[in-house]
Amino acid sequence: MEALEYNFPDGTYTFITMTRSVYKIIIKDSKVFLNRHRDELRGRQLRMDTENIEVLNPFRIEVGQPAILALQPLDSEAAFTTRITSPVVKISQED
Repeated sequence: MEALEYNFPDGTYTFITMTRSVYKIIIKDSKVFLNRHRDELRGRQLRMDTENIEVLNPFRIEVGQPAILALQPLDSEAAFTTRITSPVVKISQED
């Protein structure tokens, strides 16, 4: 796959970034969640790693570009938290 969008069919999609972080996008019942696993050797830990975080914006993730996502906020007074990844190197759909 070369791209992934918020309105794809229900399922689990994976994208890997240049820094070897592995992100899962879970689309189910018109809701979208992000789940990240960092590279154990080089990656930095980010908030809520390995937990599902709701994605709040329509998005298009493309190979060769960073993914830019508005996520459920950590601070209850904030509207959202922005996650910008390193460039995406691979996108796939899980069976």
